[in-house]
Amino acid sequence: MRDAIMKQLINSIDEISSNDEMETVINAIKKKQKELKAELTLNALKSFEVGDVVLCNARDGVHEATITKINRTTADIEIGKNKYTAPLSILKPMKVAS
Repeated sequence: MRDAIMKQLINSIDEISSNDEMETVINAIKKKQKELKAELTLNALKSFEVGDVVLCNARDGVHEATITKINRTTADIEIGKNKYTAPLSILKPMKVAS
């Protein structure tokens, strides 16, 4: 079902013939992306506490980290002896992370 909807969406995008139409679609996608990221951040805020051990999906792989402080959209974490500030969206609880 989802694949059929995605194919229909892609076909509709292929039929766009003006920059104004394209801008409308791009703005709608950006708005939805922002909503999804906000939801992910809110869920992370609810589930994380200082001292939690989490998995951090960094550029160079997945690392085990400890949360030392939680901010509005980021968390201060420690990986080994190094300290970082990471977006909440890249942190996963140890029991749920895959």
